[in-house]
Amino acid sequence: MRAIFKKTEGDYLEATIEVDGVKVVAMDEFGGDRYQAGDNIDICLSVGLHYEDEEWESMFSGNPEAKKELEHQSGWRYRAYGVVTGIDPEVIVDVGITHLSAPIDTSDRKVVGESIAFTIDRLDAHSS
Repeated sequence: MRAIFKKTEGDYLEATIEVDGVKVVAMDEFGGDRYQAGDNIDICLSVGLHYEDEEWESMFSGNPEAKKELEHQSGWRYRAYGVVTGIDPEVIVDVGITHLSAPIDTSDRKVVGESIAFTIDRLDAHSS
């Protein structure tokens, strides 16, 4: 995906980018020191660390409006809201600006199309 580079604190530290008009703070795994503010870059977003203590029920009841967004909490921590798009090989959720893995494991196709919310402890940005 295309993003606009804003700033970085260095490799494997906090970086700020903009994706489709949305400010994103993530772990810099793309070598942000090579870029200047305003540069267009190609990156991929992924979940570096999920918050593992969320209950299944709270995740599947936490997004009744079926919104698709990443809600910034602090640092590179986010509350993800989206819709399940696939389950094989892992559960994938459309969160609006990208698709991310969810912290659940299931082979039940009934979850595809369901709304979900979960917490991301660390969002990562990689070179694409």
